[in-house]
Amino acid sequence: MPDPCHLRSELFASHGLHGIVSLRTGGESNAPFDSMNLADNTGDDPAIVERNLRTLLAESGIALEPHRARQIHGCGVLHCRAAGRMHDSEADILLSVDGSPVAVRVADCTPVLLADPYSGLVAAVHAGWRGTEANVVGHAVRAMLDAGAQTGNMLASIGPCIGPCCFEIGEDTAAELRNCCPDAADFVLQKQGRPHADLTGINRLQLLQAGLALANIEVMLAAPAGCTCCNSRDYFSFRRDGAMSGRHLAIVAPMASA
Repeated sequence: MPDPCHLRSELFASHGLHGIVSLRTGGESNAPFDSMNLADNTGDDPAIVERNLRTLLAESGIALEPHRARQIHGCGVLHCRAAGRMHDSEADILLSVDGSPVAVRVADCTPVLLADPYSGLVAAVHAGWRGTEANVVGHAVRAMLDAGAQTGNMLASIGPCIGPCCFEIGEDTAAELRNCCPDAADFVLQKQGRPHADLTGINRLQLLQAGLALANIEVMLAAPAGCTCCNSRDYFSFRRDGAMSGRHLAIVAPMASA
């Protein structure tokens, strides 16, 4: 039996949506990118990366290539339509206005997928610590509202990222995260005398403060099993392995148009 190559959002599936995050298994890349690397800017063979993408799409049932962008740890929005591709544009929020799939790349940063199943709008968000400090998910919710979504209808699925067990940060970063939104300090923890951040917790808090219902926010897999740094079997990790490591894709698309 082939290795599984992705996690699936049960919340999104129950509303007729694809929401997936790739695992590191099931692809063709050689070490240190073994094996489902989905970024061609890390030193891996671009032809293999392309085959990995085709495998992931086939296994997940997503027929169309997703839109991707150059991620810069900011809050920029790319409005996507028609055929998916890798864009030259810089953006950490990809918003599909016509149901075409959108995706972000991650390897420790938090992937957040958003959808309003009634309007058909979907978005993929890349939330590293800098994006989290800037409330990138709040910006994404606002972009969806501006495009016609309603907070009462919106769903969010938070994918695996580096957990508070492993994400040790400096005092300056800790101060920025504590002050990024009301009550964020509850998710900056002290472990062995050093601050550690719970990015999943802060992003979930920011989604709640943006107006989403708690029942409409899903954490796909919590730490430690969902910690990308702890779990080297299933995940790539920049913190653990450095720049020479693979990247995951988090993709969202309506099933009807996928």
